[in-house]
Amino acid sequence: MKQIEAVIFDWAGTTVDYGCMAPIHAMIEAFKSKEVIVTLDEIRKPMGMLKLDHIEAVLNMDRVRTRFNQVHGRQYDQTDIEIIYNYFESKIFKILHQHTKLIDGLLEVQTHLRKRDIKIGSTTGYTTEMIKIVADGAASQGYLPDTVVAADQVQRGRPYPYMMYQNMTLLEVQNINQVVKVGDTIVDIQEGINAGCWSVGVVKGGSMLGMSEEETAKMEAGELTQRVRQIRYEMLAAGADYVIDSLHELPWVIDLIQQKINH
Repeated sequence: MKQIEAVIFDWAGTTVDYGCMAPIHAMIEAFKSKEVIVTLDEIRKPMGMLKLDHIEAVLNMDRVRTRFNQVHGRQYDQTDIEIIYNYFESKIFKILHQHTKLIDGLLEVQTHLRKRDIKIGSTTGYTTEMIKIVADGAASQGYLPDTVVAADQVQRGRPYPYMMYQNMTLLEVQNINQVVKVGDTIVDIQEGINAGCWSVGVVKGGSMLGMSEEETAKMEAGELTQRVRQIRYEMLAAGADYVIDSLHELPWVIDLIQQKINH
């Protein structure tokens, strides 16, 4: 009987930092440094990419590109990307340690996976230096994945699958069909699809829902249900095999995938 060998998690918005707040606020401030105001939706759309790629993706959006041209009288170039990134970096290093709180349900999932001898890996759009702060904070709360692979440790970050392959190498996992990727963004889902593994989206706590734990709890039930349904649709349309409301549902999905790979 084939077994699920590894589950590879994203970090911010999936396992820590409910709502993926740290990179959002730092990124908005970074764009202000070039006198360009960007919206939450614009910032969140490419969330999960290597941050340099993320900045370029936002600059490529029609409205943002037009605004940049109006302010600066020219198109952006690589120097602009690097200036925005450096500002982002200076901001995020000041706040990352405040955004490492584990998302509810993670430790129970970790225990479940350990009992089943399923290895735990991770990928991130953060750099090695950034994710060390986050991983250290998570470890102090009891979350200890077997591997941590950052976007600057491979040739290309998400949606390319190279961080997944690096996890598999480090974990000594051979069969991609026995690997599950879990994340809260479209590029997380694409990363899993491009690797050829099972891809699971998580809505609550994630960047696409884009709300803190308190905001989520206060939202009127009908409106929350509608927003969750819309994100579920977008993730499935992007190719996710399954979409779950929260990490509490992941063991059930692992069981479903386990059954599928044995039929």
